[in-house]
Amino acid sequence: MSCFGFGVKVQRLLYDQSPDTVPSPLLREYGEFAPRVPFEELRAAVLALGRTIELDTDNTSSDMACYRVSASAARIHVIADPDPYGSGDPDPDGHQKGDVWAIDVW
Repeated sequence: MSCFGFGVKVQRLLYDQSPDTVPSPLLREYGEFAPRVPFEELRAAVLALGRTIELDTDNTSSDMACYRVSASAARIHVIADPDPYGSGDPDPDGHQKGDVWAIDVW
């Protein structure tokens, strides 16, 4: 059995909205994207659809948390530490703890 899926790299759509990054049909349909996607907003929307979200401990690290969406193969990757190497410098792209980094839909 073959599995096909796709992933959405939220950070690319949000932080670099150049014509080469965001396909024009998406921009026409949805307009400009917000600069951040807070996980709690996404979690609320998923819960409102009757799904649950659980921490995927096998795919969580000190800088990135991974969550499973019930009744699907979807995984949501959330920034747990925007400064994992401890340099103390602000993230140049504005990443913050709790922002969605990527969504995998398999």
